[in-house]
Amino acid sequence: MKLFKPAPLRKGEKIGIVAPAGSVDEGQLNTGVNAVLEAGFQVELAPGILGRIGYLAGEKEQRAKALEDFFHRPDIRAIFCARGGFGSVQLLPFLDAEAIRRRPKIFVGYSDVSILLNWLLQQCSMVTFHSPMVANELAQGLEGRNKDFFWGTLLGEKRQWQIQLGAIIRPGVVQAPMIGGCLSTIVTTLATPFEIETADKILFLEDIGEKPYRIERMLTHLQMAGKFKGIAGLVFGSFTDCEGQEERGLVEIIRELFRDAPYPVVEGLAAGHGKENILLPFGVQMALDGTAGVLSLLESPLA
Repeated sequence: MKLFKPAPLRKGEKIGIVAPAGSVDEGQLNTGVNAVLEAGFQVELAPGILGRIGYLAGEKEQRAKALEDFFHRPDIRAIFCARGGFGSVQLLPFLDAEAIRRRPKIFVGYSDVSILLNWLLQQCSMVTFHSPMVANELAQGLEGRNKDFFWGTLLGEKRQWQIQLGAIIRPGVVQAPMIGGCLSTIVTTLATPFEIETADKILFLEDIGEKPYRIERMLTHLQMAGKFKGIAGLVFGSFTDCEGQEERGLVEIIRELFRDAPYPVVEGLAAGHGKENILLPFGVQMALDGTAGVLSLLESPLA
C-alpha cells in the first residue's frame, strides 16, 4: 500500500488538539495551547477535551469521534495530542481507517498515543510522529533539540538528520522504516486485531516508571510472541525511573536478551519519557548504524 505523507505546516494554519486517552489538566492544556499560538498557529480544541471519567478524558466513543472529525475537516491541518495516560486503544474499534486514509495529516503524540501512531501507520499507511505533546512538553516549554526537531520537522525544514546513540549492543547497518513507542502499551496490542507489525522495521522502544523485572517480562513477552523475529533493527530510547534497586539493570537485561540478535541493537536514543524527547517520524526510511551507534533519517516525512 502506498505510504501517505502529510503536507508540512505553515504559519497561520489551524491545529486541532485532542485528548484521546487520559484526562487533561486545564491549566497545563492552556499553557501548551499558548505555546502553539505563540509559534504562529491557530488552535481549535476538540469538543469535550476536558471531559473526565476518572482517569479517562470522557467516553471512548466521544474521544474517537473528536479525533476522526478532525481528520475529516480540511481546515484542520494537523492534530496534536494533549497527553497520554491510558485509553487510546479504546478508540480503535470506532475509527474508520479508509476514511482517515483519504485525508492524511500531521498527527503527533507519544506514550499511550503510541497505539494510535502505529495503527495509523499500519491501517492507514500514514506517516506519524512520535513527539512531544501539548499539555506535557509544549506546556513546559520546548528548548534545544526538542524544539529544533519538533517545529523544524513539522514545518518541513528538517528533512534529514543524524543522531548519536548510546551503548552498542549488537553491530550492523540497516535501512528500514521505524515503528514502536511505549513498551508497556505496545505489549497490550498482542493477540488483538491491532497487534503491532514489526517485520522489516526498526523497532523503537521506551518507557517510564517500570522496574527492571517488568521490562524484562515485557521484552520476553514480545520475544515469545515473535515480535523480534524478522525486524530490521532495535533501538531503545529513554527508560526514565526504570532502574529501581534490582540486581539486574536495564542495559544488562538488554545485553542478555539480544546478545545473539542477527540485527543491530543500540540503546540511548533521546526520545520518550525523558528530559529530551526528540521527534521521530514513523514510516519513512531511516538508517541504523549499530557499528557507529548512529540513527539517521534518510527521507522527508512530509509531502
